[in-house]
Amino acid sequence: MSETILEHGYVPEEHAPDPVMGHGDPTPPGKVAIWLFLASEVMFFIGLLATYIIFRSGSPKIFAEHAQALNKTLAGINTLVLIFSSLTMALAVDAAQKGLRGRLIACLSLTILCACGFMGIKFAEYKNKLTHHTVVTHESGKIFVYDGHLIDRAADGFKVEGFRAEMPNDGGPFDIHWMSAKGVEELAKGAAEKEWEIKNATISQDITYGPWKNVFYACYFTTTGVHGLHVLGGIIALSMLLAHALRGKVLAPHTEYIGLYWHFVDLVWIFLFPLLYLI
Repeated sequence: MSETILEHGYVPEEHAPDPVMGHGDPTPPGKVAIWLFLASEVMFFIGLLATYIIFRSGSPKIFAEHAQALNKTLAGINTLVLIFSSLTMALAVDAAQKGLRGRLIACLSLTILCACGFMGIKFAEYKNKLTHHTVVTHESGKIFVYDGHLIDRAADGFKVEGFRAEMPNDGGPFDIHWMSAKGVEELAKGAAEKEWEIKNATISQDITYGPWKNVFYACYFTTTGVHGLHVLGGIIALSMLLAHALRGKVLAPHTEYIGLYWHFVDLVWIFLFPLLYLI
């Protein structure tokens, strides 16, 4: 006669452990999620940087010539600002893990201040490029090309500070998109940089140093603009952490996750700085 359940009692069916609740798994789900997110961000930025490298390898002379118009001093200051912000972010994570609310508030405030400083310097760089003009004019039967920064604007024209050169009549090709500040300076043959008043009636071509200038500036604004959006996202996340800390809540895991994101943002700039400004 076969044995019955009544004789031996009920044996419950075994189930797999809950992967979310964690049974001995030392890695919190939040940390796994942030690392997966950062992995996707790495692939995204690799695509951007690879595109820039490919374009640059096709026109190295043009890229190097236009890169000279970028402000290396401001970019260097921004690099130091972000490196310091990584230090303050690491100290914020340490303070959160130790429950030191006062130190956490101070470190988060410094990190946000550095991030805002970075964005302010980047805004100054963008403004400098968007007010930098290359202009071709027809004056008294001659063709001139100007390259300089806008300093004043009137109803009938505007004033720039930079170089002016007469276009050579050699029949060679001319494209305002590829004309650089260095190129106009060389055409000026040692003439001094000064203020020039340009009348609207004489202008045949006018372009600023925005992403529409050429492929170099398209790459510059795309890479730094996307990075700037990531900095802005970091400012929002850091501000939320600071708001919680001011209300008395120390969120150690969340501080660590946002810290990983912020270190990634800093690392991306470490690659962008030499690629755009130094090489």
